[in-house]
Amino acid sequence: MRIEDSEQAEEAVSLAQQAEWQDITPIEQDEGEGSMCPIAYTDEYRELMGYLRAVMAVGEVSERALALTARVIEENPGHYTVWVYRKRLVEELESDIAKELDWVSEISSKFPKNYQLWHHRESLVTRLWAPSNAQSVSEDQRVTNPVLRRELQFLGAAIDEDSKNFHAWSYRQWLISTYALWTQELVFVDTMINQDVRNNSAWNQRYFAILANRDPSAVHFEADMAKSEIEYVVEHIKLAPNNDSPWSYVTGLLLRHAPSMLYTDLLPRIKQLAADNAYQAAMTLTPFYWSALLDIYEQQAADHPDTKKQLVEESRAICDQLASETDIIHCRYWNFRKTSLDTC
Repeated sequence: MRIEDSEQAEEAVSLAQQAEWQDITPIEQDEGEGSMCPIAYTDEYRELMGYLRAVMAVGEVSERALALTARVIEENPGHYTVWVYRKRLVEELESDIAKELDWVSEISSKFPKNYQLWHHRESLVTRLWAPSNAQSVSEDQRVTNPVLRRELQFLGAAIDEDSKNFHAWSYRQWLISTYALWTQELVFVDTMINQDVRNNSAWNQRYFAILANRDPSAVHFEADMAKSEIEYVVEHIKLAPNNDSPWSYVTGLLLRHAPSMLYTDLLPRIKQLAADNAYQAAMTLTPFYWSALLDIYEQQAADHPDTKKQLVEESRAICDQLASETDIIHCRYWNFRKTSLDTC
C-alpha cells in the first residue's frame, strides 16, 4: 500500500476509533439552548472540530494537532482561527517550511480565492528569507534567490490559471514591494496586458509598478513619463476602444499625478483617434470616450476659469449624449453629472 493510500485510509476512520486520539475528549460546539437554526455540519466536520477545540483549549503543540488543522482546513478553508493555530504550530514545531509551502500550494489549487492561505504563505516566505536580510543584496541576486524564484514561478502559474484572481495579484504586490523586485515588473505587466487588453487587474498592477512603493499623494509625474503612458494607453485603446480598463487607467493616472496633461496631451490624442476613419465609429460609440472627455473638460475648467463657461456647455452636451444615446442604462447618473456641473 502506498503512503498516500495509507494516509487516506486513516483519515477515513473516525478519530474516536484511532488510538492516537484516545486521550482527548472532544468539545462539542455550544449553539445555545433551543437554537432555532443550528448549522448543518457534516458528521465528519463536527467530529474534527470537536477534537480541534479540545487540543486548542489546552494549547497543544504536536504533529497530530498540525495534521488535524490540515483536515479542518480542507473541509473549511475559510476558518481563520484554524489558520492562526496552524501558523503557531508550524513555528513552534519548527516544521519544514518548504513542505508547508507545498501543502499551501496544493490547497490553493483547490481554493485559489481563499484569503487565509495567501496570508499564511506570506508568513512562510518571510520565515524562509527575512526581508531585512534581502535588503543587503542586489535586485538581481534577490530575483534569483531560490525562495523568491519559487514564489514568482508559483504566481506565474496562478495568474495563468486565472488572470484576474485578486488574491494572486495582491500577493504579487506584497512580494514585489516587500523584496523590492521592481525592475522587471513593468515587463511582466506589459506581457499580461498584451495577452488580454481587458485585464483590469493587469492595468491596476501597472499603476502599482509605476509608483514603486512611493506615496501616491507625493508623486508628480515628469512630462516625459506621462507622455509615454499616454502613448501606451492610446495604442491599447486602438485594440479595443470599448474597453474600460485603459480609459480608467489613464484618466485616473493623470488626474492624480499630472492633471494639466489631461487637456494638453491626452485630449488631442484621443480626439485625433476619434477623427481617424479606422477608429471613428468605435470611438464615438463607446461611452468611455465621452466619459473621458467629460473628466478632461471638468479639470480644464477648474484650472482655467476664463474658459469655464464654454467648457461647462460642452460638458452638458456630453452628458446629454451619454444619457440619451451612448449610455442610456446609466442615464440617471449622467443627468446627475450634468446638474453637478453648475458647481464645478
